[in-house]
Amino acid sequence: MDSHKKTKIIPVTLSRTLGVWEVTLLGVGALLGGGIFTLLGHAAGFAGGGLVLAMLLGALISFLNLNAYVSLATTFPEAGGGYLWVRDGLGDLQGFLAGWISWMAHAVACSLYAASFGIYAGELVFSLLKLPDLGVPHTTWQLIFTALVIIIFSIVNYRGVALTGRIGGYISLILLAILFFYIIFGIKRIIGVPGLLSTNFSPLLPFGLLGVIQAASLFYIAFEGSEIQAQTGEEAKDPARTLKIGLFSSWAIISVLYLLIAFVITGATANEGTPSWKILGNFSDRAIIESARQFLPLGHLVMVFGGLLANIAALNATIYSSSRVLFAMARDKFVFSRLGAVHELSQTPYRAVLLSALAIILVAILLPIKDIAGAADILFILLFFQLNMAYIQLRRKKPEARWHYIIPFGITVPLLAMALYLLLGISLFHVSPAGIYFTVFWFLLGLINYFGYTKTQEREEFTREVIYEHAVRFHEKTDYRVILPVASEGHINELSALSFAMAKQEEGEILALRIHEVPQSLPLNAGFRADHERRILDKVEKAATEEKINIDTRVMAARSIPDALLGAVQVENGKLLVMGWDGYVNAKGFIFGRKVDVILHRAKCDLIVAKFPQTGETHFKKVFIPVSVDENPNLRFTGKVATALSRRFGATSTVGMVIPEKTTTIQYAKYFSLLEDRIKELKIKTENQPEIKLIRSDHIISAIIKEAADGHYDVVLLPAARSRITKAITMGSIPEQAAKHLQKRTVIMAKGYRGITQPFFDYIRSRF
Repeated sequence: MDSHKKTKIIPVTLSRTLGVWEVTLLGVGALLGGGIFTLLGHAAGFAGGGLVLAMLLGALISFLNLNAYVSLATTFPEAGGGYLWVRDGLGDLQGFLAGWISWMAHAVACSLYAASFGIYAGELVFSLLKLPDLGVPHTTWQLIFTALVIIIFSIVNYRGVALTGRIGGYISLILLAILFFYIIFGIKRIIGVPGLLSTNFSPLLPFGLLGVIQAASLFYIAFEGSEIQAQTGEEAKDPARTLKIGLFSSWAIISVLYLLIAFVITGATANEGTPSWKILGNFSDRAIIESARQFLPLGHLVMVFGGLLANIAALNATIYSSSRVLFAMARDKFVFSRLGAVHELSQTPYRAVLLSALAIILVAILLPIKDIAGAADILFILLFFQLNMAYIQLRRKKPEARWHYIIPFGITVPLLAMALYLLLGISLFHVSPAGIYFTVFWFLLGLINYFGYTKTQEREEFTREVIYEHAVRFHEKTDYRVILPVASEGHINELSALSFAMAKQEEGEILALRIHEVPQSLPLNAGFRADHERRILDKVEKAATEEKINIDTRVMAARSIPDALLGAVQVENGKLLVMGWDGYVNAKGFIFGRKVDVILHRAKCDLIVAKFPQTGETHFKKVFIPVSVDENPNLRFTGKVATALSRRFGATSTVGMVIPEKTTTIQYAKYFSLLEDRIKELKIKTENQPEIKLIRSDHIISAIIKEAADGHYDVVLLPAARSRITKAITMGSIPEQAAKHLQKRTVIMAKGYRGITQPFFDYIRSRF
């Protein structure tokens, strides 16, 4: 196939209509949901007089988590929020699970608010207004009210985000006023009744710190507004400023409000000398209503009205957030792609809104309120745990990004947040077992979707970008596949020879790619010359044929070369990626400079980056391998490369270590022993053992360059790592300077793939 239908590709995006005001009130509305009006009594039953401490703990944990949200939302402002960041930081599977969990977490939270609305609506209609029930049970009416409010606000979200923000904002302001009066009259009651505080706060912690933790874990759903606000990244005006102010402002407002309400409901509620927390636990989801009856004028009516508004505001915000996560996943083809459609008039993801509404209705009808809250808490805790881990990874993997906010104290804050989330998650095993079972079921269902649908879509998407392909087979297909992107005809022989050496050693095969990068504004086949691209690949294919190596050659059109290469590695299960490199970070080219840097951080396979001499013939006869004093996780793979060069080209190796100029005899012996250990880690499998050399110098790069020249080496093979001697070698000063000054020699960087978790923990250890 040599051509594509000429169809202009228009990226699917959302309109930017939200300012600081809308984003702040969206978060306030989400946070002032069913937590205050339905879970406060349950939480008081767990914590007793320590309810204020439970609120303080929840506010602290949410603030730690908020820092990650502010940093990521202002740096990567797109619809999808945590799902996108986890995907970029921890990989597609973790990203999919984050999105899958986030979607259902918001749907379940929305179900809680809708079910709570149904209870308060029934209270209003049948207890206050005394309207007839027409022979229908009140529990049935509650379900009807629940379904109706979900349908109504799904229509609101369907109509447009600006309307969503305005309605949520007005509701939040009214609700804040109601709660403000509740606090004022409650404090007046505490001051006016002597001994009330001592009765209600004695003992302060009747169930100990465990009760406080359990209350905080159950009530933590009331602190999950950060994820909802992060979903506005693609629809916010000036997202760096808007999201930062909106996120911190809503947290501050809500945290102060929650602490005051916890103090008032515990301190101002009286029952003839009985501590308030005992009766609040019995009142459960009606606790704030019964409390308000005692000291707030028209307290019953005001709190029923407030409960209705609170649940409406939170429901409105969570429908919005749930649908945006589903929209982002559909746009990335992690779920059914038609769900990523945007309405032509309202510019909203209408199909995602409708499916989210259906999920919300089902959960609200089928699960009890307490278990709905428990399931939402567990899902959000899992999401937030992933998010903080993703922040640490993205700070390491994307140094080129423009970070508008960096969390103070390095990775200490996200690590502390993760530890506290683990604590909350464990406590929820005792609070809501049904929530655990629901989460496990949803997790397993997500895995079925990922491996049954998502992985298939990835291959189909990759195939659509292929313009031409050809395969030559000499033996059965193997599991070891070397990906060889061909930038130009320059150094094509050297890159091919290096790739063939690795393929021969591992009994693998080659996938040679020629990628044509096309801007978003043009169709994929714009300015495309398939015949020219094929001729370049024919040279690689001919050389592989002479070596009797299996080879696939493909010409592709893609929007992003790094993304296309990373997609090829993932879809084709590539084990090794071999790339050319000119040694300059800012140079332009096919996969040079910034593109190489992106691939270095994100490639899920072994990686070889080679810079060849600009003039003269390339040789692979004599190899110099500088190793660091510090441990280097890439030594094993570097040894594989050295072995391949030896077996194919008869290369000899010298392993050198740069040590300080003024090294004593005793120190020299220790360094020599250390160098021998590094030799063992390399595990170079050749007939002749590598030569060992200690190099005295206080200037590492100068010593490497001088040794390469004096020893007349053909190749300098650098193991990629971040360590004291080879600092920032994953595109840092040593390989860059080596490529710049060693013009007549080949410079190869070798980086072994160690999965997602191992580099993460190595990075953490390096920071402490």
